[in-house]
Amino acid sequence: MPDPLEELREAARAALPPLDGEVAVDGLAQPVEILRDRWGIPYLSASSLEDLWFAQGFVQASERLFQIELALRAAAGRLSEWFGELSVPADRFSRTVGFQRIGADEAERWTDESRSMMLRFVAGARAWADAMPAPPIEYALLALPVDLPEDLGPWAAAFAYVAWGLSGNWDHELVRVLLAERFGAAAAASLLPPAPAGPPDLPAGSAAHRLLGGAPRSRGQGSNNWVVAGSRTRSGKPILANDPHLLVQQPAAWFEIHLRAPGYEARGVAFPFAPGVAIGMTPHHAWGITNVSGDVQDLYLERLNEDRSGAEFDGAWEPLDLRTETIAVRGGDAVTFEVRRSRHGPILETVPVGIAGGTFEPLEQTYALAWTAIDGLLEPASLLRIAQADDFEGVRDALRTLSCPGQNVVYADTDGTIAYQCTGRYPVRRSGDGTTPVPGWTSEHGWDGSVAFDDLPWSKDPPSGFLVTANNRTQDEDDPHLIGQDMHVPFRAWRIADLLRNADRATVEESARVQTDTVSLPARRLAPLLLSLTPSSERRSRALELLEAWDGDLAADSAPASLYQVWVGHIAARALGAADVVTAYYAWREPFLCSALPQMLTDRTPPPAGGTWEGLVPAALDDALDELEQRLGADPAGWRWGALHPVRFAHPLARLPGIGHMFVAAEHEIGGDEQTVLQAGIDAHLGFDAVVVPSWRFVADLGDLDRSVAVLTTGQSGNPMSPHWSDQSALWASGELRSCPMTRAAVEAAAERSQMLVPG
Repeated sequence: MPDPLEELREAARAALPPLDGEVAVDGLAQPVEILRDRWGIPYLSASSLEDLWFAQGFVQASERLFQIELALRAAAGRLSEWFGELSVPADRFSRTVGFQRIGADEAERWTDESRSMMLRFVAGARAWADAMPAPPIEYALLALPVDLPEDLGPWAAAFAYVAWGLSGNWDHELVRVLLAERFGAAAAASLLPPAPAGPPDLPAGSAAHRLLGGAPRSRGQGSNNWVVAGSRTRSGKPILANDPHLLVQQPAAWFEIHLRAPGYEARGVAFPFAPGVAIGMTPHHAWGITNVSGDVQDLYLERLNEDRSGAEFDGAWEPLDLRTETIAVRGGDAVTFEVRRSRHGPILETVPVGIAGGTFEPLEQTYALAWTAIDGLLEPASLLRIAQADDFEGVRDALRTLSCPGQNVVYADTDGTIAYQCTGRYPVRRSGDGTTPVPGWTSEHGWDGSVAFDDLPWSKDPPSGFLVTANNRTQDEDDPHLIGQDMHVPFRAWRIADLLRNADRATVEESARVQTDTVSLPARRLAPLLLSLTPSSERRSRALELLEAWDGDLAADSAPASLYQVWVGHIAARALGAADVVTAYYAWREPFLCSALPQMLTDRTPPPAGGTWEGLVPAALDDALDELEQRLGADPAGWRWGALHPVRFAHPLARLPGIGHMFVAAEHEIGGDEQTVLQAGIDAHLGFDAVVVPSWRFVADLGDLDRSVAVLTTGQSGNPMSPHWSDQSALWASGELRSCPMTRAAVEAAAERSQMLVPG
């Protein structure tokens, strides 16, 4: 009897792309050379940019076709055509926000250069779909045809979908409303305070999207980047490091690639659905990004007329823009609904729950969403111009068109320059600071343009000899140009800066070690406060001894880390009371653990839900001990943080019964949390699993670019039968990096496969 699982494996193997020899492809003008190293990372060399973008689309589709189409469908609100009723809430939310409408407008705004890049990339991706030896296994399992649109609107909508996952702060506005209703305005302000500015040498917001299971939340969990001047490195040339943090996913969020054509060369990572290199290096310079976490979204409370066809504005009724949307549902009836838009934006029906998304709750109030993405996203040609620039001034000029999402960009070049630029479009508000919803029925709260690019923070060759960003506030307190109040607290940035200051002659290896540092500065601050409030008892004594000797290191094998993490979770549950408050607020643990709780304990401000800290903290410890003993046993020596805190890289089809394990690329115990340099963020309403991690680690050596190193979370391929499905995951989990050859000689030395695409 045939083995169904082996038949699936054979079907997946049949879809693997050819990697050697000559492949004829309709659409090319001249041949394109492709060399691949042992990790499957392709080096593309073309005689023109037009052929380069075509070949990039062809190659990325050959490895990630299903992922590409999934991204397009998620942005268009068309997942339910594949996944049935499961995806209707996500599709409804996507269509309400209007990613597809934003994408259509954006594609019309693109320059001829951007349109040409995208058209050639799309043509290459479609050429692979036409020429592939067999469809990817996902299409076979779901009995689906490949459907890559020629129109650029859906592709631009994918940029909007990415931007959504990196934008803020509409969800925090809603949390502030909830906290004020339950605990009062003063308590709400203390539970969600503005982020403090970082230290002077931090000029210093990431997460991103997930392709299935719900629209991504805004304001992700962060990223790190830094650059060290040659005066502080062993080589005498700069070192640049970057590890963008995104939601856990499989295939990997990025596609690593090396691109070369006359007038252009760049190596790094690309969006699977787009041309160019988004983060990486050229023969002259390197750049890295983190999310600014600026406030680019506002909620307006609208007053609608009786039939909900108009909104009040300055004493008159303005008709709403009404749009009927129909979601085709596989195996079910189509869902038709109406999207209403006021002058401020779409009127939202639901809000995603937690960081990882996937479930949605209805909104009781009538809120319209204003978002700067409607005026511009990421121009594909910006990536080309960043790589083609001759100096930092040229890169700055290219970054002017990076409108949404705003990014902190660090830069280093072989001439020795290091620099930083904040990018993005941030509204100038007539009143208020954007932290809470405002009345939509008056013009008093409108936007008057955006902060000028030249007024955004930037730095070049600072006296400190290094620059760090980690989603912390980039502005001085007296800066008149408000970027936002809900950035991340600066603990990761402080830790990185401390480690860099102690490295007088920094190396690539030292930067790689910094990227995997698991010391939590917030834990070092909070643990002594908890111990001071907890009387010992026979049962508690061994637990308290663990924390008394603890240095705040959230290593995967740490028992004190387990105790601390479970304890603070129970403190939050008791202090906040109602489950809906815990879910909405504590899912994002950072404000409570890093700001609100330490301040309340220091000031002896009563817990929001009542009681005293003297009673609550010890009771929460007893709760934590109960949970740890139940989950990990009675012996504290076995309370490993990593056992509570795994990361699981699973393809969307891993949820299929019987065959799901075939689509799990890797599982690891991992240290850290959202406040350690090694990002391993938690969605607290789901437990302790890591849901936000470094999606790519990269360290560039500007003294010898061939000594640059990087690693993906799993691997290059989206095919579970590929040797590159998860071949980098063990390196990633252990903190190791692999070589990133840049020069032609080094690329040739590393090449194990050689292929030539030729005109068909």
